[in-house]
Amino acid sequence: MSTDSESQPAASGGTLTQMSVPHEGDISNLTHAIVEWRKLSDEVKEYRQQIRERSKKIKALEDIILRVMKNHNIGALDLKSSGGRILFKKSKRQAGLGGKNLQKYLTDYFKSEKQALDVLKFIQENREVVTKESLQLEKT
Repeated sequence: MSTDSESQPAASGGTLTQMSVPHEGDISNLTHAIVEWRKLSDEVKEYRQQIRERSKKIKALEDIILRVMKNHNIGALDLKSSGGRILFKKSKRQAGLGGKNLQKYLTDYFKSEKQALDVLKFIQENREVVTKESLQLEKT
């Protein structure tokens, strides 16, 4: 880590704030760093909640638009106000490989649930373990 100041955009207003990066073991700035971390963490949590709410609204509106376009066989809509187009598209993709699906596919392949479970057990026991370090605020 360096001791140079880094410019970072602030969460509100888009202005730049100066924040010094403390040396490892330098605890004189720890209080300031914790306060700043908590403030930013709370702001991010609030923004994520707002994004979730907006995403739900978008999904509901998309469902309505898709239903209308599908029922009336509309392939594209020209938008006069923005000059864009809304297209009705279909695409196919493969289903996920979660535990249940993987077990089903292996059972079908081996024609034996025991062999499928043995393979799944082998995969689970030999999966790479990744250690991640992070901070968590515990409210009392």
